[in-house]
Amino acid sequence: MAGPQRIIVTSDRYGSESASLDMERGIIAAADLNVEIEGAACATERELIAAGAEADALLVSTREAVTRRVLENLPRTKVISRYGVGLDNVDLDAAAERGIVVTHYPGYCTSEVADHAMAMMLALNRRIVELDRDLREGAWTRHGASTGTILRGPIPPLRELTLGLIGFGRIGKAVAARARPFGLTILAADPYTSPAEMAEAVVEPVHLDALLERADIVSIHCPLTPETRGMIGAAQLRRMKPGAVLVNTARGPIVDLAAASAALQARELAGAALDVVDPEPLPADSPLYHLPNVILTPHAAYYSERSVETVRIETLKAALAVLQGKRPGTVANPAVLERVSLA
Repeated sequence: MAGPQRIIVTSDRYGSESASLDMERGIIAAADLNVEIEGAACATERELIAAGAEADALLVSTREAVTRRVLENLPRTKVISRYGVGLDNVDLDAAAERGIVVTHYPGYCTSEVADHAMAMMLALNRRIVELDRDLREGAWTRHGASTGTILRGPIPPLRELTLGLIGFGRIGKAVAARARPFGLTILAADPYTSPAEMAEAVVEPVHLDALLERADIVSIHCPLTPETRGMIGAAQLRRMKPGAVLVNTARGPIVDLAAASAALQARELAGAALDVVDPEPLPADSPLYHLPNVILTPHAAYYSERSVETVRIETLKAALAVLQGKRPGTVANPAVLERVSLA
């Protein structure tokens, strides 16, 4: 009888020594499969190669760089299943050349990220974080009940503002649906979504430059690709209107953080709410920690207990499908199907 197939979880979140894989083992046992799963959190190419040397499947997250060098040193691996949506850390072409299927879960945390982005927009507009900080520092007792003397800046009504969405995929659409009841005018820039699809969602399609010039709130919802890396830099920030704010719940490297920091300090950009930055974690000496017009969260937009449970289940099921010779829900590198036959 052949030995068990091996799945290695390299994520520092799910494959660490302190993490439990009992849920995954229960799913494997219920399916009566000859499969073993274990964790081996990896941070470097060398660790990935060592962990994957005898792995039939790897379950990876955001931080592991699955490079060509790594892929060329995975002699047994049939599938790499990515926790979540983004694929910028996996060399898809190299995986296809090696006959390794790459799969992911595009439906992951759509609602959570859309909720988080909307919460950040509301917090910026209503100056929630600023007011909370100021009151804790005695502003109420110093100024009395006069809100106008406490406020650091204006609060325009949302119904008079324009929201610009960079990217109109699943999350962009979900944000638009949440924003519409507030009366915002909504623009979207996405070369991969048809104008008709945007019009159906009551969203005006525009080019990126026009979006930056017209939007009071710019919210980023595109994937990280070679085209979008550094897409929002000093030139783009200068296009934004006075008083505009920036929200990023997508990927940190899409925004030139040094340029954004400079614009925020100069008040050329009125405010920003950033769930993602580059690098992560944000260095302790970053000026962003001390700017009152900045809201920071620790790459947490994806999170709810339900979303984490779901992505663990779906990521495992996709890997198991390939190990059984079946096609998973998504194949991120379709060129691999020229080398691998899946039912």
